[in-house]
Amino acid sequence: MLDTVKTQGPTPFQFEGRNVRLVEIDGETWFVATDVARELGYEHTPHLLRLLDDDEKGVHTMDTLGGDQSVALVSEPGVYRAIIQRRANKKHDASLTAKIARFQRFVFHDVLPSIRATGSYNPASAAPALPKSYAEALRELASTVEIVEQQQAQIATLVPKGDFFDRFVDANGLYGYQNAGRALNCRPNLFTRWLRQKYCFYSGDALVPYQQYLQSGLFEVKNFIGDDGKARPRGWITPKGLEYFSSRVPDSIKCRPGAAVSSSEAA
Repeated sequence: MLDTVKTQGPTPFQFEGRNVRLVEIDGETWFVATDVARELGYEHTPHLLRLLDDDEKGVHTMDTLGGDQSVALVSEPGVYRAIIQRRANKKHDASLTAKIARFQRFVFHDVLPSIRATGSYNPASAAPALPKSYAEALRELASTVEIVEQQQAQIATLVPKGDFFDRFVDANGLYGYQNAGRALNCRPNLFTRWLRQKYCFYSGDALVPYQQYLQSGLFEVKNFIGDDGKARPRGWITPKGLEYFSSRVPDSIKCRPGAAVSSSEAA
């Protein structure tokens, strides 16, 4: 559940000319639910929210230009789950199916990895027209400086905070096995066992991918320093891997509709 402390207004990013707003709360990135619902083709936002678990959605009070407003939000794993569930529905027309695929790529490959890697999101844009006079150039410079300062202040709210978050949950846009399972609407421990059947093996006490899947870009392996000061490998699933597994995980390890997945699910 979300806390009741107010935060500043969400930061908008552009997806095909429309705003997709994000906000950082306690070191985690949340999406404004109405924006996600629109891009996934839901006519009404509650139709999206009712498919998510309680820890994947919530209502939060934010300080906006119109005053304090209660806004429905979806967590990052909730967005991934919503995208994958929506893509699994074969009843959509071709245009909506293609749009959902583009939105998935926008989320997986563009905004969030960029925020984690650089603390900012900088989509390519067309070159602006050259100023026609020195005075116009000075005005544009002053305006640009003001805009950049505002954007930097907004981006600061989206940069992940906390040692645990940085090291174990979303390092450089990568996902731990259990969080990847949750994003794919799977039982996290069953998903990890399924990976062991073909894609991963234990090296000491670390579950790491086979070389062929590492080279194909489905996984990355990074070293981390344990409490004893020793370096150990840790396997991560990449956004490409999450897309790859979304069409391959068996139904037998997926959650039943409406069933909540506990973060402390027993193995």
